[in-house]
Amino acid sequence: MKKTYIYDSEFLTGQWSTNAEYLADSGELGLDPSQPKMTLSMEASEDGSASGELMSEKICDALPLTWDIRLEADAPTFRDFFFNRKFYLKQLHEGRMQTVAALELINEDRKRGAMTFKVIGDGTGALPKQITLAKNLPQFKSDFKELSDYCAESPMKFWKDYYHKQGKKFP
Repeated sequence: MKKTYIYDSEFLTGQWSTNAEYLADSGELGLDPSQPKMTLSMEASEDGSASGELMSEKICDALPLTWDIRLEADAPTFRDFFFNRKFYLKQLHEGRMQTVAALELINEDRKRGAMTFKVIGDGTGALPKQITLAKNLPQFKSDFKELSDYCAESPMKFWKDYYHKQGKKFP
């Protein structure tokens, strides 16, 4: 039988990242050092639905016109007892959240605080085939700041490139 704890929001809630620097047991967590640096600040509700801000350099470059990029999952249903739970990467576009990628949660290691997603659809081209994140890693705060700063520059880089391709001078 599939996971019986799909409504446990406590596990999903927290600060997740892929950076295993300063961590001795990164291999046991399933963290691959070749993964791109990513952070996820996730909040899960009592009904099991979840939403959080997901950042990486590639995601911000692929979706430069929005500052709101979220990984979301609806409240689990009976179906989730038998199939991997689906999460959706969404961006704010024209006043509403638009799905740009779909992921399946394929592994939850509650003992070690790690989870692995398989990317099943990616309209951005920015996601690796698989993403393993671990909870409360030592580098989360510095990674979050680094990625926030990088992502803040993505819109400017986009518009500079856009004007350059148009043969125009950036204002």
